[in-house]
Amino acid sequence: MYRQCLLNFAVSYSGGGLKRLSEYSRWFNEHGGAAFVIHPRSRDLVDAFPANRYFIVEQSSWQRLFNDCGYLKDIRQSMGPAALYYSYGIPIYERQGDVNWFHLSNVLPLVSAGIPLFLRDRPKLALLGRRIVRHYAQADVISAESMGSLDLIDRTYADRCFLSVNGSDDEIQFLQGGHSEVKENIAVVVGTQPHKALMDSYRVFEMLRQTHDGLRLLIVGSEGPVPAALRRRPGVSLTGNLPRQQVIATLRTARFYISTTRIENSYNAAAEGAVFADESYLSDLRPHQELLAGLQVERVTVPGVDAALLRVTREAMRQVSLKSWDQVVTDMVMRVAAVRAGAH
Repeated sequence: MYRQCLLNFAVSYSGGGLKRLSEYSRWFNEHGGAAFVIHPRSRDLVDAFPANRYFIVEQSSWQRLFNDCGYLKDIRQSMGPAALYYSYGIPIYERQGDVNWFHLSNVLPLVSAGIPLFLRDRPKLALLGRRIVRHYAQADVISAESMGSLDLIDRTYADRCFLSVNGSDDEIQFLQGGHSEVKENIAVVVGTQPHKALMDSYRVFEMLRQTHDGLRLLIVGSEGPVPAALRRRPGVSLTGNLPRQQVIATLRTARFYISTTRIENSYNAAAEGAVFADESYLSDLRPHQELLAGLQVERVTVPGVDAALLRVTREAMRQVSLKSWDQVVTDMVMRVAAVRAGAH
């Protein structure tokens, strides 16, 4: 069956999308191979996982806007009927496989009111959101990375909804190994897009610096979106974009991890920070609540930050329940088999 699975990651070449693509590629490569649609920036996967078949698709912004799945006809003719068509964040406009699976990779197209965004992104997100909602009916399975995100799906399709969290292999290995890292006197923020609310993160840093002399703040991510006023603040350093393993290495040396993001689809970033850093301050969002369920957590208020934050220590995180990528993909394959057998 796997050779006839088509997984579409055409618009995913960084961040969580690239991680899921890489892990799915690894899993299917180890199980006989599958077909993937990928962006040109992900072409290194072709040599890394030779049992898979990769269709490299490059689209202009206009093609993305007006014909975002136009390439699928030729791909289907090339590979034949698909047992599974898995679409990562791209609306499914018509039947593509025996089982059509839509994965909600970003919740901003569905809910962006009151969320800080670049003005240019709002019309694109609104258009994508309308397309996603209009074509739910084409999907046999609709997945997202938290229960909070699944709650955004029209209840008409509740029986098709499926929780597909991100795998946490690095975190699981770290916790099982009982590591005790040498910490630097740093607090780390990962991500710089407007919805990450960096000025709130800085206010948390200011509070921590009052009791931790010499504490520095490292902001990991593209430097462009970082507010100019924040760049000039004492103790603040910008790292720019870093490879994922370097991000993890940075978190492993951090005394504090801070995430004041206003919205998230998953708890993936929070899990990394909270597991590797000694102490973490997380915005009180549904995905973060799901991550920390049953753990010892403190609600704290920070001067200048409107909403309370969740404070958790790494010691508390030793009791967290996380999934490996192998389990995530296996769960998906089992759901596909159930749908093909006639059960939702």
